[in-house]
Amino acid sequence: MDAGRFRGNLEKLLSLAEEAGLDAVVLAGKANVEYATGLREPSGALVASRNCGATLLVSLLDYDRLSVQAPRWLEVKAFYRGGEEGIEPPLPRGSLVRGSLLEAVAEVLKGCGARRVGVDLDWAPRRVSEQLAGKAGVEVSDFSDGVRRARRVKEDWEVEAIVEAARLAESTLRRLLGELSEDSTEARLAGLAHMHILSLGGWGEAFPTIVAFHENTAYPHHTPTTRRLGDSGAVLIDLGARLGVYRSDMTRSLWWGGGGQRYTRLVEAVVHALEEALDTVEPGVAAWEVDRAARASLEREGLAKYFIHGLGHGVGVEIHEEPYLRPGSKAVLEPGNVVTIEPGVYLTGVYGVRVEDMVLVTGKGRRLITSMTRLIL
Repeated sequence: MDAGRFRGNLEKLLSLAEEAGLDAVVLAGKANVEYATGLREPSGALVASRNCGATLLVSLLDYDRLSVQAPRWLEVKAFYRGGEEGIEPPLPRGSLVRGSLLEAVAEVLKGCGARRVGVDLDWAPRRVSEQLAGKAGVEVSDFSDGVRRARRVKEDWEVEAIVEAARLAESTLRRLLGELSEDSTEARLAGLAHMHILSLGGWGEAFPTIVAFHENTAYPHHTPTTRRLGDSGAVLIDLGARLGVYRSDMTRSLWWGGGGQRYTRLVEAVVHALEEALDTVEPGVAAWEVDRAARASLEREGLAKYFIHGLGHGVGVEIHEEPYLRPGSKAVLEPGNVVTIEPGVYLTGVYGVRVEDMVLVTGKGRRLITSMTRLIL
């Protein structure tokens, strides 16, 4: 991906910081640093300001890897982890800060003359921000809302990155369906999903793939086991791909082998709930209203009590981010939101169904991102 686009993400964050009267921001957490830099598997913390640009502070063992990846506008410096102070690495002059990560952040902030600093306290513990205030002599403010605001509205290029990740996930799911046999196990298919994503050029799974057979399909967050599929039974596969720093998410449920008419009717009911929820998606709609549409559809089938989670969530550099579509949500959909719609029905001890698509909220309505058929017969 074009590194300049990620600089645009950083500029968005700095503009929000300026609105809040902040001189600089400190971003911790892999997802935040990925969002602002595009780097793969970053470590440490990012310090950015209008006056001093952007500095990524990384551990010694990550310095070479990340300094090679880093775009020209990003300076990379190394810090010492606990117990490493005696190491004298062959780094360029000025590229090593002799101290811990916290001390390195404080040094960069002092060099920039920052007075008011925003820290994403969703990632950095409050005690760390208090220590930073003392070491750097700055006033620390919680900038977590600014980070959430920036990330939940995707630019066009971010949407297309997510679309590509969705296509990769769909290709992977088609391969998995082609692998289904009596001897298939949940764990083997989950392992194949990871392998296929990598072989197709992805960075990896967006999250650990869920493959569930038979009664295990009734567990929304099932962990794959050595359970064998056998002659016939329910199958649920929930997977996503990571392509660059952006992710995708989708789920399909089906019956393998003979019989399964009751299960297929249950899938049809869940698909109908998904479609009714999709019809409500447009800018200005409250997130809880989309959730309610799916529940109302399932209620008419006597199934709403078996729908035990929120309808969906935002997807971007993390698999779960704002906005969330659930009964208590105060979010309002706006153009640039990418969200999942994933109603489910779970009959404990019998089987469960979940069908999940991704959708973009546009200026006039919505654009479906996933394209694979919802009814797999």
